[in-house]
Amino acid sequence: MKYKKSILDSFLEQRISNNAKELKNTLNETLEMEQTCLEQIRQSISHCKNNIAVCEAQMKKCSLASLPIYETKKSAFKDNLLIWNTMGHIQMASIEMKEYLKRLSVEDVDEWEQRTVIKSAYTAIYETSKKLVDATGYIIEFINRSFPSYDYEVFAAVRKELTKFRARNTAELTRVRKGIDAHRDEDVNVQIDIIEGLHLAEVVLLIVDYGNIINKLGDVMSPIKDLGMKRLQACF
Repeated sequence: MKYKKSILDSFLEQRISNNAKELKNTLNETLEMEQTCLEQIRQSISHCKNNIAVCEAQMKKCSLASLPIYETKKSAFKDNLLIWNTMGHIQMASIEMKEYLKRLSVEDVDEWEQRTVIKSAYTAIYETSKKLVDATGYIIEFINRSFPSYDYEVFAAVRKELTKFRARNTAELTRVRKGIDAHRDEDVNVQIDIIEGLHLAEVVLLIVDYGNIINKLGDVMSPIKDLGMKRLQACF
């Protein structure tokens, strides 16, 4: 294959090669912390699911007078499950992006491996950004339903930034995803053209831009988590 490489690609490859060890060490340290956070999120999700199951079991055998109590508790735990799952999607996306950067941080470039990582990154950004747009929309529905006077302007601004990012990049993300990754174009020449045209500099910029939005989402979700706790406290 005749890989198309820009001047910026070559410059970036050299910079990465010169600092590969340091880059990987930094990413590994951050990934270790993020994976610890993900495990805590996982436990919180399990806690919510277990309590939903308990409420459902009680609803089958409780009196009619007690039924609304357990329905309210179940609803509150479902809202918290939404919050923790959204935080989990954010954390998972953050980890994925750093893993792609780590795989691209190599001293000796293997052109095929580099393109394999790049196309996987495009698909991951396509999939996770869609999931985050949907999940954050459900969060806004939760706030409007349960805390109608809550000011979520900052949260909405970050979500808008996410939706603009997705809209701006959807065409290219879809082209790569459908052409050579999640699907395969029937015309092999089309596949080869897409692979040859993938650029290191472009995907690194995409990952960094997306990663910055993910970090902001993580920050603005913290107050939403507190709303979830208030929702539960009102039921007990």
